[in-house]
Amino acid sequence: RGCRIMDESERELIHRARTGDGWAFEQLVCPYDRPILAMARDMVGDMTDAQDVYQEALLAAYRGLGGFRMDSSFSTWLYRITVNHALRFRHRRQRHRDVEQASIEDAVDQSSDSTDRDLLSRELQYQLDLALESLSGQERSAFVLCHRQGWRIDQAAQVMECSSGAVKSYLFRARDKVKKTLAPYLERE
Repeated sequence: RGCRIMDESERELIHRARTGDGWAFEQLVCPYDRPILAMARDMVGDMTDAQDVYQEALLAAYRGLGGFRMDSSFSTWLYRITVNHALRFRHRRQRHRDVEQASIEDAVDQSSDSTDRDLLSRELQYQLDLALESLSGQERSAFVLCHRQGWRIDQAAQVMECSSGAVKSYLFRARDKVKKTLAPYLERE
């Protein structure tokens, strides 16, 4: 999951990728495709945007491979790049997009043949997405890495380039905000 000790074959692949060997770079990245894409999706909230973020991160990793100091595992470095790209994407989106989200009532009107439980589930997911959007970049990173990706706090701290204590603080604030947002919807169940 992002934190493992670099072995000789990984070092050799990094060396070869630095000399322009595309196959070697592909071998380095391949084991992390799905988990990193899932993390990017959790960070930006949309699979299409996540794919864009992931492609940008891969390109940045390929171009920046010469600067990789090997003081962490390749996967940790790749996750860190992806988190940074996702945070930049979210910041750009926040500044430039005109927020036009359909109301929950519209969703209810358009899906009249759904059961109440399906509607409540969709409403809850919608509210969770809104709650995640309201988190700061660091809070969202900590929440996604620890709760959605199942990482340990020390692993998240390494990717986020902060202390474990900072991650715990971000998680506390994120959980509190999410809990407050979802409380009215959870009480209905």
